[in-house]
Amino acid sequence: MTLLRFSVYFLGFASLVACSAIVLQFFLAGQPVLSPYFWLLFVVIAITTFVAYLLSDLGIRRGGELSIFSLIGGLFLKLFGCLAVVAILIIKYPENKMLTAINFFSLYFLFTVFEVICLLRNLRDQNQT
Repeated sequence: MTLLRFSVYFLGFASLVACSAIVLQFFLAGQPVLSPYFWLLFVVIAITTFVAYLLSDLGIRRGGELSIFSLIGGLFLKLFGCLAVVAILIIKYPENKMLTAINFFSLYFLFTVFEVICLLRNLRDQNQT
């Protein structure tokens, strides 16, 4: 998968997640579904996912032992970068801790599943050639 193709898929996926969040908030207007910091979390997780994919893809293209380290390193940096942001939000703004945490984990796992699926496609393409 080329970087351009990933970027198009990524923008489509991010748009789908954003539209789903808006629709969910609209239909459940009486209950709080999104924390006040949902969009900040969305942007941070989306950017770190894109950067982690770039690092991982670069390592896969170089091949060898570097590919393993880049995959693990990209996921590691993404995890700790995102956890740092959500920890700061929860400590600095203690209201709605549970809602912020639920929003974070749902976004994090959605974007991580998307990233891993795309990385597995890259590895599959590499093994076929």
